[in-house]
Amino acid sequence: MGQVNHVSVEIQASYHTLNELTRDTKHIWLVCHGYGQLSEHFIGHFDELDAETHHVIALQGLSKFYLPGHRQVGASWMTKEDRAVELTNQQAYFSSVMSVALDRREIADYQIHLLGFSQGVSAICRLAAHLQLPLASLILWAGSFPPELQASDFSFLSGEEKIYGVLGDNDRYFDTDLYAIEMEKVAIATGIDPELIPYQGAHELNPQVLNSIVSKF
Repeated sequence: MGQVNHVSVEIQASYHTLNELTRDTKHIWLVCHGYGQLSEHFIGHFDELDAETHHVIALQGLSKFYLPGHRQVGASWMTKEDRAVELTNQQAYFSSVMSVALDRREIADYQIHLLGFSQGVSAICRLAAHLQLPLASLILWAGSFPPELQASDFSFLSGEEKIYGVLGDNDRYFDTDLYAIEMEKVAIATGIDPELIPYQGAHELNPQVLNSIVSKF
């Protein structure tokens, strides 16, 4: 087996936005899709948000691939292969998106909401720890908390942030007990007990449940 080597390259990576960022915007969303999804489709789940006050930034997993059947394309946030480099690249992407998407605007002028679905839960938690944004809410929907993150990564939190753990009763990856373990990891790392939001449904982002969470803002 040969020796692994790395080089630095400059690449372009995409993200998608929904609604204009204007003086009327009150809420900025950063959202991460699940395994095998794309940001351009995932962002459609947020169509029902008020367009004048909500601006959505859907980040894109950097590793794209053909789904079974070789017709549609999906993406992954990372794999275990070359993990440290994957995490470094992911952090650089998060920082670049925020720099461009905000365009010198003051982040403190908005309420910031982070949402991750499935594999995107790990990604959005890593984004939160890396960017250390002043959060209003963190929504973790049917996914796992990153094993490398700990309390020191979330020392920037005030304790007033709202964290929601969302899970359908027919999710194919988690049952209630298993997801409670993930939420306990979140509580230990952040010092905030997540509010658990169960609903009747499968492993999917349910718009009615999303609207019920938004009504809490």
